[in-house]
Amino acid sequence: MVTWNGAHLLPQCLDAVLPEGARVVVVDNASTDDTIELLAEKYPAVQVIRSPNNTGFAGGVAQALERIDTAVTVLLNNDAEVRPGWLAALLEALGPAEVAAAASKLVLPDGRINSAGGVVSPAGYGHDRGFGQPDDVRYDTPAEIMYGCGAALALKTAAVREVGGIDPRFFLYYEDVDLSWRLRLSGYSVRYVPGAVVVHQHSASTGAGSLLHTYYTERNRLATLTVCASAGLALRAVARYPLTTVSVALFESPAKARRRVLAYLSYLGWLPALLRRRHSFPRRVARRDIEQRFLTPDTGDRSVS
Repeated sequence: MVTWNGAHLLPQCLDAVLPEGARVVVVDNASTDDTIELLAEKYPAVQVIRSPNNTGFAGGVAQALERIDTAVTVLLNNDAEVRPGWLAALLEALGPAEVAAAASKLVLPDGRINSAGGVVSPAGYGHDRGFGQPDDVRYDTPAEIMYGCGAALALKTAAVREVGGIDPRFFLYYEDVDLSWRLRLSGYSVRYVPGAVVVHQHSASTGAGSLLHTYYTERNRLATLTVCASAGLALRAVARYPLTTVSVALFESPAKARRRVLAYLSYLGWLPALLRRRHSFPRRVARRDIEQRFLTPDTGDRSVS
């Protein structure tokens, strides 16, 4: 669990997850509120990793993975409240050797779906399957999914390390898309587990639709495609980006367009490392095969967050 100034969120989350029987590790990203005092006073059984600076969700997870010695690692947002039996359902789904990731059913506080697994559009945008839809029988069936939302995601630790872990430079957003895609390219399966239910406040810490959200989702989408996608898909996305940014400046928001420019410049500086990473993990499935099987048209579900 990664937190930054989340003392107001932690009690509800921890009070629900501790009875599930897991060893809980909290990475504190240099919070300035009373997070550390709260954990020491009320949750002494929780292991705390104190980061000297804010490394974002991706950086926090990367720090924790360096110290984890269990066969399974479960990511859980601090604005999430698990339902009883959640952990057992995830662990059961991870039983088959080929399954490396098991994603929870995330529901919003009003009972609608937040995420029933993740899908990726042909343009490379990640979306939460079913976002805003009623929690009905459509989302009660286990399924193969393109990626599992990192808000409540169980992972086989060895498989994650095999494909290179989580890149801390992602900071926020798309780290779960990138990781799941690499797992799939390495021959693993990613599953949606409807019996693992979590109530999620959805962007309680960062705010969906903010300029921060724009910067990291746009930059990190390009990064994910550079590492994981076929050359054609990645090149099309990178080439279209400047034109789309001009359109945003003219017809939507100059402020948003400026954030997109900054995101693009950051991506270009990151590009050499991304190209090295593209060839640094085992690939047992062709990139185009993954895209033909799992990339689906945009259904209007909310962009990954």
